[in-house]
Amino acid sequence: MSDVEASRGATIEIAGGPLAVLCLHGLTGSPYELRPLAERLGQAGYHVLVPRLVGHGLQPESLAHTRWQDWLASARRAFDGLAERHERVSIVGLSMGALLAVVIAHERGARVGALALLSTPLRLDLQTQLAFRVSRLLPFMDVMPFVEKSGGPDVSDAGVAAAMPSYDRVPLAAVSSIVEGQAAARERLPLLSMPVLVQHGRFDHTAPLHNAHRTFGLLRTPKRRLIVYPRSWHILPLDVEGETVAADVLDFLNRTTGGLSRASEATA
Repeated sequence: MSDVEASRGATIEIAGGPLAVLCLHGLTGSPYELRPLAERLGQAGYHVLVPRLVGHGLQPESLAHTRWQDWLASARRAFDGLAERHERVSIVGLSMGALLAVVIAHERGARVGALALLSTPLRLDLQTQLAFRVSRLLPFMDVMPFVEKSGGPDVSDAGVAAAMPSYDRVPLAAVSSIVEGQAAARERLPLLSMPVLVQHGRFDHTAPLHNAHRTFGLLRTPKRRLIVYPRSWHILPLDVEGETVAADVLDFLNRTTGGLSRASEATA
C-alpha cells in the first residue's frame, strides 16, 4: 500500500450535533470503505467518527502484530472518547467492524443509542472457517506468515474495487484471530437491548447471506430489522446500492434515536 493509499484510509471525523455515530471498518480495510455512509450521516447533523483501527490502513506488516483484542481495544477507545463528549453514541459496523460493534454495544449498554450491522461475518464459508481454526493450532504461520489476498475487495463494481486502498497480502495469524470475535458476537447478540439494524448483500462472497439470517435470528431486542440488498456484495457502502444502504442507516437512526428532531434543534 502506497503513502497515498494510506492517507486515503486515514481516520475520518465529521463534526455535528449532540448525537454521535461511531463507524467501524472491516478486517484489512480502512475508514475509506465507510466514507460515503459517514458523509451522509454527517450531512444529517450527526457527529461521525470513523477511526482507523490499529494495524490497518498502513502496511501488511503492521497488521501482523495485531489480533482481535487489539482491534477491540482500539474500537473501545474510540467509543469512550465520543461518549465523553456526546450524550448518546450509536455504532455502525461493517464486516469485522460489526463484530466489534456487537461486543462494545453489549459492554456499554445504555450509552449506545442504536446499532447497524453491515455484512456481519458471524461464520465464514466452511473451508475458510476450518482453515482459520487449523492455522491457530498448527505451526503454519511460522512457514507461511502471509497469504496472498486473491480476488481484490468484495464489491461488484470493478472500478470501485480498483480504487480502494487495500492490502495485497494478509498476515494469517492476525486474520485467523477473527474467530475470537465471531464467538464473542454470537454470545452477546441475544443480550442486546438497543435497536439493531442488520444489513447484508445478496451476493456477499466474504460472509454469505446465511450470516444475516443467523445474526437476526440471535437477536432478542424488540426493535430489530433485517434488510437484504439484492444486487450488492460485501462492502455495502461502496457497492451499487450504497446510497440506499446509507439512507436506510440514517432512517433507522433517526427513528430510534430521535436524530431528526435533534438535528433540527442544533441548526435552529
